[in-house]
Amino acid sequence: MKKIRYMILSLALGLGSCQDIDTLQKDPGAITNPSADLILTGILTNAWDAPWSTDHRHNQFMTQNEAYYDGQAYGWTTGSYDTYYNSLRNVSRMEIEAAKTGDVGTHYLTLAKFFKAYFYSRATEMFGDVPMSEAIKGVSDEVFKPKYDSQKDIYIQVLKWLDEANAEMPALIAKKPAISGDYLYGGDLVKWQKLINSYRLRVLISLSKRADDTPDLNVKQQFAAIVNDPAKYPLITTNADNFQVVYNTVNTYPLWPSNGVVVKNDKRNTLGATFVNIAKATRDPRLLVVALPADALKGNADQYLRYGGGKTGDLQSTLLEDAGKGLLSMINFDYWEASAAGVPAIQLGAHEVNFSIAEAINRGWLTGNGADYYNKGVTESMKFYNIGQTEIDKFLAANPYPGNTEKGLQKILEQKYMAFFENSGRQAFYNYRRTGIPAFDIGLSNANNNQIPVRWAYPTAEYTTNEVNVKASLKTQFNGADTQNGVMWLIK
Repeated sequence: MKKIRYMILSLALGLGSCQDIDTLQKDPGAITNPSADLILTGILTNAWDAPWSTDHRHNQFMTQNEAYYDGQAYGWTTGSYDTYYNSLRNVSRMEIEAAKTGDVGTHYLTLAKFFKAYFYSRATEMFGDVPMSEAIKGVSDEVFKPKYDSQKDIYIQVLKWLDEANAEMPALIAKKPAISGDYLYGGDLVKWQKLINSYRLRVLISLSKRADDTPDLNVKQQFAAIVNDPAKYPLITTNADNFQVVYNTVNTYPLWPSNGVVVKNDKRNTLGATFVNIAKATRDPRLLVVALPADALKGNADQYLRYGGGKTGDLQSTLLEDAGKGLLSMINFDYWEASAAGVPAIQLGAHEVNFSIAEAINRGWLTGNGADYYNKGVTESMKFYNIGQTEIDKFLAANPYPGNTEKGLQKILEQKYMAFFENSGRQAFYNYRRTGIPAFDIGLSNANNNQIPVRWAYPTAEYTTNEVNVKASLKTQFNGADTQNGVMWLIK
């Protein structure tokens, strides 16, 4: 009898201690219901491009001559969606969590519109057509093989999101909500509104080749409407409002050594000739800040002739030899590594906005004095490097805006390129791809049949998970070929 009672008690205890296997598999330390502000922090982490990367060698700002690394051969083929679509999934989740809080979370819904425009436009400018209307619907609608949307439709939607986000901002700004997850702008929605409209100008100017044949996009009209109504569409026009990453002990500066000991010598990485030659020809004081004189050229009386850049098209062995002879300039370590915080990395700055407006005036999209915006673009860029007004005025006097001509357009685009140095990710490359300015160097190192690539092929995973749709899109865009040389609609 005692044995039976013991068995019953054991069974009861066992049943009482049973848990669902799904419960047991859950990580007790995991955040399963994140708040919108925490999700925003994660989104921001993937919303910016680091300096001193391969991108900036492909921008021809720097060259790399160590054979162990890939250098600057333009040999890329495929790319990855991960950064963009992972971020878009987080944006979708932020919308869901913000909606649960009612009016308290409205500002996150507005920021979500910006981020959807931001990540979809970045994806399409890299690849061409990409999934949008059916994307991020795997969980909600069980759409696991989304169709590809045309670039034109993507840009129509991107511009619509940005317009809606701007329209919603004034009411949100008046409420002064607390946004604890924003480590880039500190929750300042006034600055976010300026970024939204400035990013819209970036998108519109990137569509310059489509400005005359897409009335449903209204590229010129939209651009003019924004610039002509600063009260409704405030913009980033000074460095105080730059969208930039400020480094610290948590978000560490890419160049800062882990042991804190700065070695002021790196002949493996030297400046690119495309950048240096423009700086020397225009006697640009930014060169004297960002770079060091080349060892073998220090004897020149003219300080600008003390600098040398490596040609991106040269073989790495040639660049290594030139660096060994002291013919190439290294970065100025005392500037870029003055402290562990380094130098902020601008993602979209006042210089870009002003140059884009100058370009639009040059192209006849709106009336105005292109010289004013050209001068402001140069000024804000030089101020970023702490160059004094006297030197800025001297440079502008020697390099004036030559008017709304082809020469004037070249001057704007050339100075926009110079202002992008180690900032704004691939924007220098994308502007070259769109305009051909400045001329990029092509030589023996080129691994793409003496061509600068114009896109990235789709991720190989698409051919196993979404083959029908990716092939249908390729047939429409590039006659079925998925190469880095396919000319997408944006730049035809």
